[in-house]
Amino acid sequence: MSTPENSDQNNALVAAIQKSQGIIEFNMDGTIITANETFLNLMGYSLSELQGKHHSLFCSKAYSESADYQAFWNKMNQGQFDIGEYVRLGKNGDAVYIRASYNPILDKDGQPYKVIKIASDVTALKLEAAESNGKVKAIELSQATIEFNMDGTVITANETFLNIIGYSLDEVKGKHHRMFCDDALSESAEYTDFWAALRSGSFQRGEFKRIGKNGREVLLRATYNPIFNLKDEPVKVLKIADDVSTQRRMENEREKQQKLIMEMSTPVMQLWDNILLLPVVGLVDSKRVQLIMETALQKILDYQAKLLILDIQGVPAVDSAVANHLIQITKATRLMGCTSIVTGISPEISQALVNLGIDLGNIQTQATLKDGVSFSLANLGMKLHQINVDA
Repeated sequence: MSTPENSDQNNALVAAIQKSQGIIEFNMDGTIITANETFLNLMGYSLSELQGKHHSLFCSKAYSESADYQAFWNKMNQGQFDIGEYVRLGKNGDAVYIRASYNPILDKDGQPYKVIKIASDVTALKLEAAESNGKVKAIELSQATIEFNMDGTVITANETFLNIIGYSLDEVKGKHHRMFCDDALSESAEYTDFWAALRSGSFQRGEFKRIGKNGREVLLRATYNPIFNLKDEPVKVLKIADDVSTQRRMENEREKQQKLIMEMSTPVMQLWDNILLLPVVGLVDSKRVQLIMETALQKILDYQAKLLILDIQGVPAVDSAVANHLIQITKATRLMGCTSIVTGISPEISQALVNLGIDLGNIQTQATLKDGVSFSLANLGMKLHQINVDA
């Protein structure tokens, strides 16, 4: 039995629905009876512009003339409801995405006499989803992707990833991630911690050596991204990767070539027993001075040298950094029991050192390479002309 209290509650419920949902009513032939303000605002029409018009006003010409559209209204006339997401056209011709139900209303004989449509606007959600899907598709086309369950088993992978690794999807699906790792890594605590971090929801980023089909090594620059459900629980891992194997090989080759060039630019020659010559040509930076020092110290050890002539006449300029590098080298050689003699100091370099306030201190210097050689031989009780005669 209906009571005034129940009636008030029903009216309040209808009013709430009217505010939040778009509602429109149709005759069984599809012509519009009425619509509420929410629906009118959604579609951009006034009620007078819609009353008596056909539902096809909201549909594309192709759809409204299709068999599917005819079947839709046949379904309504059979008293069957329809629910789903629909693309409709607003007054300005723009697409409006709605989530709606079409509900046939039956008379006392059980025959449908009108249709009430209740709709909500999901256009923003659709556009956001379309943008997200577009980004995902762009990633799929440009980068390698593979998905894992939280236990590390492969769900799927795109063609780019499969081409890099050399497997087909059937060969990797359901297999564990460790198939892409060498035994030492897959059995390590580091690998266990790696998957533990992913299961806790922490993403991982870096360059990873992985093993492709037939044991081929590949280097991937990748991120492992946990994907969360509505409860904020990680449910799978999406890996996005680039193959940097070729790039890294080229970089390594360039480094080897640069190192070879630098080694060739720092030759250490044995002038006589216990005497070495190291001519320095070109600019001297911190990286090169390290190589000069390593080369000199190794040769001192190899030849048991007591004197090292460091000739810098090929160095175009000496600033405080270069001077400090020279001091480092002489100190290091002294620790090896070898005395360094710096030669080739031009008047310009001498003036620069004075202006910079740099004191070479205990470093033995000679103006020319010949002077340096004579000084070294004198330390060994020999003279330069004696060597020439003996030679």
